[in-house]
Amino acid sequence: MERIVSDKKIDSRFIQEADLHDFNMGGERFTFMSRVGAKLSKLDRFLVCANYLAAFPSLVVTAHPQELSDHSPVTLSSGETNYGPHPFKLFNSWLLEDGFDNTVKEAWENFVGYGMPDAYLAAKLKYLKEEIKKWKRRTNNTEKLELAQIKDKVLQLETLAESRLLIDT
Repeated sequence: MERIVSDKKIDSRFIQEADLHDFNMGGERFTFMSRVGAKLSKLDRFLVCANYLAAFPSLVVTAHPQELSDHSPVTLSSGETNYGPHPFKLFNSWLLEDGFDNTVKEAWENFVGYGMPDAYLAAKLKYLKEEIKKWKRRTNNTEKLELAQIKDKVLQLETLAESRLLIDT
């Protein structure tokens, strides 16, 4: 008579016999959700040998939220990396948003500084950059709320699509 062993036990035994190490995963708890959302699993993982782990002791595994797939993206990173300050980016789309023009105008007019012309201009541009960052943080909260509402609506429509036939109207 053949004995049936669960997949989880086989996985654990293989990992142990191969002397591999699985990571505790941060972020999402599961990496796979079946189409109907009834089954959640931790399918995707990183297995490394002891030598690799010794060479990179601060490895971190993170499962990120799934959005377009039934799998969550999983990353393996070697800890914190400092590349210095993030570069400032100004997007053309900001020029069309409410309040951007006023923010730039007020920052440019309200700046108080002194020094050589090149140092004065550099300080004024730095001040303008900080004011634009403050404005963007204020408007970001509104954008995040709108995005969350849109994602919620899409999820509702996908759930509805799974539960009934769709027809053109």
